[in-house]
Amino acid sequence: MENNVKHKNINISLKSVLALFLILFLFSCNPDPGKLNVNVDDISIRPVHVKRYGQALFNIDKAHLKSELGKLQKEFPAFIGDDLVDTIKLMKVGNFINDPLLIEAAKECNKKYPDLGFLEDELTKAFKHLKYYFPDFEPPEVYSYISGFDHEYPIIYDGRMMLIALDMYLGPNYPPYEKLGAPNYRIQKFSKEYVVRDCMDQVAHAMLGGRAKGKNILDLMILRGKYLYFLDAMLPNTSDEIKIKYSKSQLEWAKKNEAKLWAFIIENEILYSNDKNVEKKLLLDAPFTSYFGNGSPPRLGEWVGWKIVKRFMQNNPTVTLEDLLKDEDPQGILQKSRYKPEL
Repeated sequence: MENNVKHKNINISLKSVLALFLILFLFSCNPDPGKLNVNVDDISIRPVHVKRYGQALFNIDKAHLKSELGKLQKEFPAFIGDDLVDTIKLMKVGNFINDPLLIEAAKECNKKYPDLGFLEDELTKAFKHLKYYFPDFEPPEVYSYISGFDHEYPIIYDGRMMLIALDMYLGPNYPPYEKLGAPNYRIQKFSKEYVVRDCMDQVAHAMLGGRAKGKNILDLMILRGKYLYFLDAMLPNTSDEIKIKYSKSQLEWAKKNEAKLWAFIIENEILYSNDKNVEKKLLLDAPFTSYFGNGSPPRLGEWVGWKIVKRFMQNNPTVTLEDLLKDEDPQGILQKSRYKPEL
């Protein structure tokens, strides 16, 4: 009898431990399980279909440029206007599609992306999440194109259309990237796994605006944190490394040094600084954050802003994603977050 009781107690203890482990695991995998772990299976939207302008443009008969462009007008009005009589415009298009570097890029895009089904599926899922949080949202028309290596604006989004420069996602080892003038730490992100992340990041920028109304470091940190929390909500199955564009070792560095980083910001009275040099060091993309040396990840102010926003949302369960995006009080967000990592 006594042995049976002991066995039952052991079984109950094991079950309790396993249950606790499962809860902790789920919470560790999701930055805000109560708010972001949503089911969008029943959300109805028009499935994304990516129209491949780049492919169509580089496949035309170049000897009959004007008539060939006329055939593409209806399907690609975002790229081809009504005016096909302008000789200068036609010459520019002709020069563009006869550029050997761009012809090669178009071929590489077809080779790297023979089918864009993966992109259509992932964007459809992301847009379902967007529709869940913002019921009035309607998916944009989505186009892929050859941008001529526009590494400053690989994704363009205006609410109605989304333009994806496929030539900016051919992998970090694609030789022409070295000639762009873009630094290597950025070239490392010119790859397939960042396409959807960059698309939704541009949606975040469109919804939030490019800059905070204030000009101090806290305002900018919270704004960046909102961008990243938006990605948490839209791309719940995407890793934090992809969302913030850190390597695994960089992310581990940020986690390990979070408390020291926060202490540095407070002790040096950085939060309310409007010094542009401080802004560059903490928020500008770079190989590392200069305050902390070569081994640190870049944009550590962005990382801290993300952590503050996550904590704010966790500690204020009635606040919705829409409420967060509309909140123009970064100081209030910081206070209500009760953010204070322990050393």
